[in-house]
This record gives sequence, structure tokens and C-alpha cells, in this order.
Amino acid sequence: MDKIQLREQLINELWRMNKMDIIVHLMEFLEGETAALGCLIRHDGGFVNPSRISEEMNISRARTANILSSLRKKGFITMDIAEDDRRRMSVALTEKGRTFFLDKYNFLVEYFDLYVEVIGEKDIAELIRLLRKTVDSEKQLAFRPGARGENQ
Repeated sequence: MDKIQLREQLINELWRMNKMDIIVHLMEFLEGETAALGCLIRHDGGFVNPSRISEEMNISRARTANILSSLRKKGFITMDIAEDDRRRMSVALTEKGRTFFLDKYNFLVEYFDLYVEVIGEKDIAELIRLLRKTVDSEKQLAFRPGARGENQ
């Protein structure tokens, strides 16, 4: 099989994978409201400022503000003016938000346990090895100005 065929098959399989139910559920933890709740959980439910959430999620401050507003309306977070700096806002997880996140997380854990069972431990270990190699190769794969496909 030549490089062109390999490339096309890789793209095709990644597209197919993107539509898998397990990936759809995982994506919730990578972007949007669930990801913001996860960010707060990683900070042990302590107070976090919106800028920190924006940086950790790699999204704009405007998008962060929209997400936080929605989470506040749902009762998943509280937002208060920081005591140490009246110009800053502090965000904290509520018990309702913690429960909501942990319920979603536990569902995902069960789903991935089933995935490991269906695929098999040996193949999952190989998949992990290949994914790790891909992530570790990021600098070599990073877009470089002048590379093919650059929008001009």
C-alpha cells in the first residue's frame, strides 16, 4: 500500500471514529460546559478565576463567559467577586455541579471499560502505544508556515 492510500485510509478511519458514540461522549469532557466543570473539579472544587479556565480549556474569554453564565443559570457553579481583588471574579463548583459532572464521568468510565472488554486488553495497549507516539510527535506534526495546505 502506498502513502496516498495509507493517508486516505487514515483520514477515513478518523472520520468514522469521530462519529462513534464513545467519542461523542468523550468530546463533552474536552470542550464546553462539562469540560469547564472538569476544570473546576481538577482544582478540587476551589475558587478559580475565569481567565484560568479560559487558558486551561484553550478557548476565548468570551466563550468562557458564555459557558460560565450557562453553568451558573443551571446552578452548577457560583460566581463571586474575588475577596483579594474586587476586579476579579471567582468561580466555584456547587454540589449540584459536582454531582452532574461525576455522573457523566462515571458513565464514561463504564463505557471505556466496555470498550476495553470489546477490543481486548492487548489491542488497547497497542492503541495506547500508538496514541502516545502520536501525541509525543506533536512538535514534528505541528503546522509550519510555508507547509502545503497553508491558507494564504
